[in-house]
Amino acid sequence: MSRMRIAFGMIVVIVGTAWLLGGPDVLRSGGRRTLVVLPYVLLGLGVLLLLRAAVPRGLLAAPVALILGGALWAAYGAGYLGGGATAKAWPALAVLLGVAIALGGRPTTANDTNHGPLRRYRSVVVPVRPELAQSTAPLRRITVASYLGDVRLRLADVPFGPDARIAGAGPPAEVLELDVTLLFGSVAIELDHRCAVVKGDVANTLAVHFADQVRVYATTDIYADQARSELPRRIQLNVIGVGGTVAIRSR
Repeated sequence: MSRMRIAFGMIVVIVGTAWLLGGPDVLRSGGRRTLVVLPYVLLGLGVLLLLRAAVPRGLLAAPVALILGGALWAAYGAGYLGGGATAKAWPALAVLLGVAIALGGRPTTANDTNHGPLRRYRSVVVPVRPELAQSTAPLRRITVASYLGDVRLRLADVPFGPDARIAGAGPPAEVLELDVTLLFGSVAIELDHRCAVVKGDVANTLAVHFADQVRVYATTDIYADQARSELPRRIQLNVIGVGGTVAIRSR
């Protein structure tokens, strides 16, 4: 089950619960407030995306804080932050901020429990840079989610699990299943020169960019026939979501 379907189902559950408890008037009132707030949300997301594209990595917090502080000051000076209905928006903003902080990704440390053959990394605005090169056990699957975030995976020095599906002469075959979910986020992946990429379920093909030196194959059978002996390592890539980019390069 895709994450987008789960999110849509949760929205339907919330709307249905509000309708059941408050009747149609609650839905009409909530719809009007949503239409009032939505342009500002879209404007804020657009500014954030522009900053992520223009500001060097690691220097994003300062301009975001300045823009947010200036916007709140201007809104207060214009009288938009007074009592009434607008005052009720502040608890909702506090809840959303708490959710963003709770869901926001953080770099994996040596003491993190995310150190087995199955890894999960999630970035919500906050960049994530896991230290995968420190892994000693072979990795079998990595699940990555980037929601307006930025994830960097360096897989060049990381051992993959044995590829039981493909046999043959030469070095032992290795495979890593990589599942990526995007919501206007970015994921960058670095491979070594002995690693190929096999496309699995790549729904958002326009978002995936391969460097010239990366060998890409449409199916596992084509990879096994053409490149197994030369490239004993492969990544089985699956990408779903809306917007964002997945960039894969080889060092």
